[in-house]
Amino acid sequence: MANYSDIKGFTVQTLSTDTIASQAAGGSWASGGSLNTARSGSGGTGTTTSALVFGGYPGSGFSATNESYNGSSFTEVADINSARRSLMSAGVSNTSALAIAGYQPPGSVTNKNESWDGSSWTEIADVNTARSSGSSAGIQTAALLFTGSPTPTHGLVESWNGSSWTEVAEVNTARAQGGGAGAYTDAVLFGGYAYPPGSKTSNTEIWNGSSWTETGDMNTTRAEDIGSAGRASTDVLGFGGYTTTVVANTEAFDGSSWTEVSDLSTARYNGCRGPSGLGEADAIWAGGVSPSIVGNTEEWTAPAVFNQIHEGQLFFNSTTNTFKETIKDIPAATWASATSLNTARNNNMYGPSGSQTAALCVGGNFPTSVANNELYNGSTWTELNDLNEARSSGGVAGTTTAMIMGGGYEHPPGQNTTHSESWNGTNWTDVSEINTARNSCVGLGSQTAALIVAGSPGTSNVEQWNGSAWTEIAEVNSGRYAGAGAANSYTDCIFFGGSPEPAGVTKNEKWDGSSWTEIGDMNQAKVYGAGCGAVSSALSFGGQSSPGQIANCEFFNGSSWTEVNDLGTARNTLGGAGTGAVAGLAYGGGSPGAGVEEFVAGLSNKTITAS
Repeated sequence: MANYSDIKGFTVQTLSTDTIASQAAGGSWASGGSLNTARSGSGGTGTTTSALVFGGYPGSGFSATNESYNGSSFTEVADINSARRSLMSAGVSNTSALAIAGYQPPGSVTNKNESWDGSSWTEIADVNTARSSGSSAGIQTAALLFTGSPTPTHGLVESWNGSSWTEVAEVNTARAQGGGAGAYTDAVLFGGYAYPPGSKTSNTEIWNGSSWTETGDMNTTRAEDIGSAGRASTDVLGFGGYTTTVVANTEAFDGSSWTEVSDLSTARYNGCRGPSGLGEADAIWAGGVSPSIVGNTEEWTAPAVFNQIHEGQLFFNSTTNTFKETIKDIPAATWASATSLNTARNNNMYGPSGSQTAALCVGGNFPTSVANNELYNGSTWTELNDLNEARSSGGVAGTTTAMIMGGGYEHPPGQNTTHSESWNGTNWTDVSEINTARNSCVGLGSQTAALIVAGSPGTSNVEQWNGSAWTEIAEVNSGRYAGAGAANSYTDCIFFGGSPEPAGVTKNEKWDGSSWTEIGDMNQAKVYGAGCGAVSSALSFGGQSSPGQIANCEFFNGSSWTEVNDLGTARNTLGGAGTGAVAGLAYGGGSPGAGVEEFVAGLSNKTITAS
């Protein structure tokens, strides 16, 4: 019987714009009216149509200047009573604000607190601990002041109830010159200089009214008074700042993680301090350093209504007159740092050992052979029961609850082994040994149906596991060791790269269950690299190629390789996991190392073209 859709066709949704991941993803910065007095280190609060900028450093001395913004231009209004810079602020408009603490002439921190009613400033109850370069959140009658300089204010937090300040629970990571946003019972602190030792941090903490909890770090570590916007911890923007140079990066925070969105037009740091804007929908940043003091203003806006992106969408964009499909965008994917291993090592067992959110790191070298076995759950590594026999460079195949491994190198005493073990999620059990002792081999398949491929010393030997015994089968065409692989199953897999050292080879061979066939070679020759994924969606990453360790990463689509974004850290003899190229995991390796990286491919709308 014919399908209705085959006879009548189906409807494709028509949209005027492409789908986006979030409101912030559709946002952008645009120029606004410039300050009358260019300055850095000022206080600031409000929105893109009703903002206030006060105090600061105009190039020398201290400023008391106060300017009101109406959405197009700034007008000078009544000055704050105490000239200062590096002050904090709270408020929601140009008629309601607090100017909190800061750095005052001739050169000391102050605890002065002033309230703005739309026409004048009035000194009210001081903060308990004088400070500058801290962070703040909230409104004129309910605010939060946290961290700052100098010692001992780095971790101190005070809450304002409209008439007095009360010290509350300190932050977990003491710092200054970070960003802050939210409400006095629902705030976010991010970035800044952590004390001690005084280095920049990407650390993010959320305040729930009684305590601080650490959550997902910013993508770009930065300090020097980061710009901020947002009235709730689930809707925050962080922008600008300083890494080793001035940056324009803008990130959106959803309450648990940060996502990079459109950059500022002008990279700068130390602009007006305070939660200036509503967050994803609205933000304003005036003044700052870029690299000299500037008075320009930028306004952030994002669409109030948008169509959410989902994988597998098909739609017609009526504005560009194009058909679009939504897919994971592997060419645009990047590697991001993740939680490190508990035990640094290299030469752990080779083979795709699970997925990006469920992986095992088994054995390795540190600097002699180890039996350590660690489980990754997508956020942390946990040590589990060890191998029965310490070794490095064996082959491993399967999942975190059902795995087989064979071969490897025992050091001491310094020899290849035929030893094989099976993992049931709790314990390793000795099983039938492989026939040919080797190391630097690759495991592919599952716990009950696997391959051990090639290995050192330069063997082309391949063995097949049926759940109870190993049997020698057809050899690879090119004998080599320290290659990598990816598999759909033990009868459908690829084996790529490998010796000789130091440069390695580009060779790639495909196994169909009966024979090996050479198919599309990699672009980069390598040895001691890692791989993961499936035959039609694989990654090759890291390794060694003359003259040393490399960060190279390539994507295989079933016929050819394409270079994509490199690892953050060049390394060889590393481990890899992942069931597809859109979500790979790299761990360990190097000299040895404990570093871990995740390959993250976001969704993208791709134009469909007729062929």
